[in-house]
Amino acid sequence: MSLASTYTETPAIFLQPRPLARTPGSFVLLRLLPQPRPVKPLPAEVWFKVLSYVVDDGEDGRMGLPERRARSRKKWELLFVCKSWVNVVLPLLYSRIHIFTVSTLQKFVAHLASSDQRWDSIRRIPYSTPGRWVQTLDLSEIVLEHSTELLSVDSNLIRLFPLLPFLTSLYLVPEMLLSNRVLAALQAKDGIGELRSLKGVKVSVPVGDASAQPPAPSPDAVIRLLGNCPRLEQLEIACPDVNSLELESVLDMDLSSFRDEAEVTPPPLHFPDLKSLCLCPIPIGSLFLALLRTPLPALRHLVVAPHTAQLSAILAAHGRGLISLRINTPRHLSTTIGDVPPPPVLTSCPELHHLALDQQLLPVLTLLEPAQDDGGSVGASGSPHPHPHPLRVLTIPRPNARFFREVEALLPRLPSLTVVRARTVRWLRAGVTGKALEAGVQGEMHEWRHRFARRGVRLVDGDWRDPG
Repeated sequence: MSLASTYTETPAIFLQPRPLARTPGSFVLLRLLPQPRPVKPLPAEVWFKVLSYVVDDGEDGRMGLPERRARSRKKWELLFVCKSWVNVVLPLLYSRIHIFTVSTLQKFVAHLASSDQRWDSIRRIPYSTPGRWVQTLDLSEIVLEHSTELLSVDSNLIRLFPLLPFLTSLYLVPEMLLSNRVLAALQAKDGIGELRSLKGVKVSVPVGDASAQPPAPSPDAVIRLLGNCPRLEQLEIACPDVNSLELESVLDMDLSSFRDEAEVTPPPLHFPDLKSLCLCPIPIGSLFLALLRTPLPALRHLVVAPHTAQLSAILAAHGRGLISLRINTPRHLSTTIGDVPPPPVLTSCPELHHLALDQQLLPVLTLLEPAQDDGGSVGASGSPHPHPHPLRVLTIPRPNARFFREVEALLPRLPSLTVVRARTVRWLRAGVTGKALEAGVQGEMHEWRHRFARRGVRLVDGDWRDPG
């Protein structure tokens, strides 16, 4: 396939200085510059590589929602540059679909369905276009304004999933609980085993009055779906973000009571390539126990809610290879930890490089207890040469005087610590008076910065900025 026109020689030009003479003479016009060589046409593969940098430049993640929508519309204008680009740009544009509204989802599903109906059986590829071009589908920006839109999105997803045989990344609507029929359509579609990223899956609380809750998938349906996705690398599962007393009662249940019942405990799943797991949070039930019993040899990043029972069990099962741990408190969870002893985070995660703590956990996960290895205590009082921990980045919401003393006492055990980040604080702009810099949180931040600097540790704000 050629994307450049071929060069053709122009005919010779004859000059006639005396056209009205009886015998006019003529001579050939000679070119002063050499004849240009014909341009070699670029193959379609080269144009595909060049235009892929234009379509997927990585700048969308740094923009707000209005800018991303405008930029997405701009990319589709590449189809009007020339005819030769249409066959190259279309697969690139359809490879990463980002839908922002319910009406756009309806139009997209209708277009894919009509294209699939026109796809004849004579073609060598059984999957229609543009459905087979879609590799990433992002629905996370869709806002459901009315309850009637839930059924519309649910019905469109049932029609959509069978038309996407090469889907590798799926980001679902965060405000929506998928029905069992949507999960069944996703589970039965061709190529489900190639799914690499699945985010936004929400499960309901399996106790309480279900009549007041929207239709939600059962944990068994989610387990069956995950059982058909052995190549997952990213997984995000959460409960609906509502103020539910039933959720707290489920989280307070004893984990050992489920382990004693063989008929309740589900078989483990198969996730050899799972690198990132987000559980914020899920109730202690069949789905949680299945994930707890599943070997995760490649797990490196974990996001969990700070409930002691869940956190202790997850870290005991999957904390050995973690390099990043983030502990968040959803709005609908209680912030009290109770009298249960906190889990030993540094002991359970000996390879941890980045630890992000929640504000409510600062008095509990203060890292007062030195990390212990499998051979016993290696604290300052037990061994003259304690084993250091490789923690490099520590993230907290706001400075806290008590927490500073506890971290400062632990700094000899953290020789690799280089950055402490205050997630919800920003440094004041340049030009502010010195009195303003010494007051309130800013004064605490500057005090932390000077004292951490003696140990070679930088204090940055939520934007990772260091004023020095």
